[in-house]
Amino acid sequence: MRILLLLILGLTFDLTRVGQGFAEEAAGANAPQIIELQILAKGTGRALKRAEVKLGTEVFTADPEGRVRLSLPSPEALLEVQRAGYEAQFVQAKDLWGKDKASIYLLPGKPDDSEVIITGSRRPEVSRKTVSVKETNRIAPGGDPAQVTQLLPGVQSSPGRTDVVIRGSGPNDSRYFVDDIEVPSIFHNVANLSIVPAQQLNSVDFSSGAFGVQYGDATGGIIVLRSVDQIPEQPRTEWVLNVPFYLGIFHEQPLSATSSLAVSLRHSMLEAILPKVLPKDLGATVVPSFYDSFVRYLVKDGDITHKLTLVSSRDGLSLLVPSANSEREDGRVNVEFQNYFAAVGLEREQNLGDGWRYRSTPQFRVFRLKANFANDNLYLRGRTFAAPTEFTKRLDRNRSLYLGVKPEWNRVRISAKLPVLNTSDPYFDPEDAQRLEDSRTYTYGNVSAWSALDLGWGDLVLTPGLRVFQSQLVPGQGVDPRLQGRYALDSEQQLKFAVGQYSIAPEPAESSRKFGNPDLGYEKSNQYVLGLESKWGDRWQSEVQGFYKKIYKLIVAGGPDNFQATGSRIVYGAEAFVRRNLTEKFFGWLSYTYSKSEERKSDADPWYRSSFDQTHVLNLAGSYKLSAFWDLGLRFKYNTGDAYTPVESASYNANLDKYSPSYDEKNPYSARIPDFHSLDLFATYDAFYDRFTLKYQWGIQYLSLGKRVSSVSYNYDYSQKENVANLPPIPYLQISGEF
Repeated sequence: MRILLLLILGLTFDLTRVGQGFAEEAAGANAPQIIELQILAKGTGRALKRAEVKLGTEVFTADPEGRVRLSLPSPEALLEVQRAGYEAQFVQAKDLWGKDKASIYLLPGKPDDSEVIITGSRRPEVSRKTVSVKETNRIAPGGDPAQVTQLLPGVQSSPGRTDVVIRGSGPNDSRYFVDDIEVPSIFHNVANLSIVPAQQLNSVDFSSGAFGVQYGDATGGIIVLRSVDQIPEQPRTEWVLNVPFYLGIFHEQPLSATSSLAVSLRHSMLEAILPKVLPKDLGATVVPSFYDSFVRYLVKDGDITHKLTLVSSRDGLSLLVPSANSEREDGRVNVEFQNYFAAVGLEREQNLGDGWRYRSTPQFRVFRLKANFANDNLYLRGRTFAAPTEFTKRLDRNRSLYLGVKPEWNRVRISAKLPVLNTSDPYFDPEDAQRLEDSRTYTYGNVSAWSALDLGWGDLVLTPGLRVFQSQLVPGQGVDPRLQGRYALDSEQQLKFAVGQYSIAPEPAESSRKFGNPDLGYEKSNQYVLGLESKWGDRWQSEVQGFYKKIYKLIVAGGPDNFQATGSRIVYGAEAFVRRNLTEKFFGWLSYTYSKSEERKSDADPWYRSSFDQTHVLNLAGSYKLSAFWDLGLRFKYNTGDAYTPVESASYNANLDKYSPSYDEKNPYSARIPDFHSLDLFATYDAFYDRFTLKYQWGIQYLSLGKRVSSVSYNYDYSQKENVANLPPIPYLQISGEF
């Protein structure tokens, strides 16, 4: 009995201890737990500072690293994690129980139309428009920033054209810049690409005319690609695969709190793909290629900013075309074009105090141009050093003073073997013409200086300016006076006007004693602009402008010296621009240009339609963001067909065993190809992962209800002609990633 009693007491004691253990374990399971959360953006892994975590009635705010430290009261607790611009996420405490640290990723929020982003220009100019990269990513062809200029008013549109014709002036009459570094061109010849990728840019400045005195040697327009000038918070890498055009990679890295480095490289894939897929029996074979690179080293230390920029670009085009002069077995000749340049510049901008600022960008550029056609060739090599510097003084609220100078040194070598143009011969044929062969080196300097003053009287702001310049290619100095003005009719509308003179120096080959005419002077242009800018609330704005431009001392080919400055051109018209300002959900614009362009070779000759005449150009572009993942867009384009000079007759050339055409020189550019219209449709899908994002963009370009014509073609004896169709609708796919 005593033994049984002891056993019962022992068992009772053990059960009591077990019960106490379960109770202690249960109490531990329900005890508050300390955890550290890090709130990150899904897709990039970027820390979200100022994110909020709600736990009951308490609110915890994340530090600059996105971290929050809090106590979980029980597994049944519910946390709400949120930040402006992102979708809120609810997290059960039981999913975090037992952890010391955890990461929570927030998806981008739904598109919102309540926030409107309005982009202004850095310096008031009558015809300038600034488009941010956020906007170009939504509607520009290929998402490429510089290509957005093709959709703006004042720009002539042509199928397959990659450069720009602005208000009736040729592509060489406009100037292109990357920040303050002047470059020969900002466009590649194919793939709807500029020479600088979107990741490196902040905005695009486009002036269609009547620009300020800080720009010279141009009668067309000014396009400036503005690079990013902010230190990134964390490293970022992006790559892009555009089938079948190119492959690119971009990396940005903060080096310290005040400095960063960004690098990008892109290379075409066409030269590797096309020879393998083109039919072997194709009469003509075209193989384009290109690459570009961009490096930006940025330092922002207080009131001083340094930006070291290196940009390079190469475009190549190799063609095999049938020719009677071919020495190949297949009866074709090789045509080759190569265009390369590299530029480096160091921009220094500083606040000097007392309202003074200055910016200086010493820069060096090299370029090469090579063109071969059978036995004819042209080879240009050049080097340029320039140091533009400008001082700005803010006098008071309505007045600012601008003072600038730009010394420049150039060295150009030209080697050529080309047919001598004979405009008096109606049956001129390049294959049978006399050849000119020579090599020359030109070393010359240019210097320019400018000043401008903003003057304000109430609602009226006037900016008179003066630019003086001299080039060793031209005898004497030049002076260009200019005036811009704005008058506020009310808080929503302002009248804008400008008048000024613009000059451009001849090219070295044009003023050469061997190739051209050393007595050529500056080509001059008088420009007049009057417009009305209106704002319709926060979301809409419009602008209407009328313009008139007269170009005189225009350099034309012909005469005993190959070139003469006897031509004239007049361009006049009107532009309309209606824009819905950028929001997360919807953005777009409508632009329309009406213009007429006429020219003549001398005062004794009649006026005729210019080759740059295009009466109507209409562009409609828009983007609608359905969700954080999907974005839909379209671009519609309509323009009057390009002008060309028709063939009047043809005669048989026994030396070449072919017919030589005689063009209707009394009525140059009197014929047009049919009007052009096309529709582009595209869609973008963003796939978000924890620390990287994949972007898929696909669409179709050049949709048309009818045949789209790019040129005309004649038969062998020029007795019949037919329209040559442009490219068919082209589907495309682009995949890019960011991590």
